Amino acid sequence: MNDEKTVRVYYEQPYLTELGCKVTRIEQKGSQHLVELDRTIFYPEGGGQPSDQGELAGKTGKLKVEQVRTLPDGRIVHQGSLAGLLAPGDEVHAVLKWPMRLKNMRVHTAGHLVHDVLMSMAEGLTPVKGSHSQKAFLEYAGHLDPTIAPQLQTKVNDVLGRDLPVVTRESNYEELSVRCRFVPPTLPRNKPLRIIQIGEYDPMPDGGVHVKTTREIEEIVIHAITSENNVVNIRYGVKHGSEQN
Repeated sequence: MNDEKTVRVYYEQPYLTELGCKVTRIEQKGSQHLVELDRTIFYPEGGGQPSDQGELAGKTGKLKVEQVRTLPDGRIVHQGSLAGLLAPGDEVHAVLKWPMRLKNMRVHTAGHLVHDVLMSMAEGLTPVKGSHSQKAFLEYAGHLDPTIAPQLQTKVNDVLGRDLPVVTRESNYEELSVRCRFVPPTLPRNKPLRIIQIGEYDPMPDGGVHVKTTREIEEIVIHAITSENNVVNIRYGVKHGSEQN
């Protein structure tokens, strides 16, 4: 059994779209194959951000990567349909479906910015969860006047134009507990974690992949805000030209 962990290249080089790597493990699961690599640019689903897709091409086979997951023991598996043959030790060329990755980064960073601006406008809200996929939302415990939506959208987009830097890096529980206003109680205390900070807003724990500056998000839309039974839900999306999420 392979005990080596995959090097997560996507953290240090989030804009890298192609990478040469090596197969370290492969297994078949029904009609799908699970492939592990010595290093990867594919972000595994987590933290509300969808996994990347793309392909792994070797000399004798090609895997269409449909989903990437982190197993309970920390191993990263690239799951999809295999044409031909791949085996441990094979060199493969990894290629991201880049438009999808970039959209995911823009939506995820947008969610953090919506949160940051919201915290400057409202009190008594505690983050509960969020999704940064096709139907993106943020959920809080507390109460919020839904009519704040247009004002929130205006303020968020004003911030986008300031082109604030988005900094992400490795951290640990001790730093997060001191620097972050909100720390999920489920965060592990004995392993490396990550932190995100947009401009001078408060840092937050986060393990996702993000754009470098707020300008890359282009435009944020607040679709709706609901506030019922101490649960606040904010549905949002991003726009790029005629595209909208």
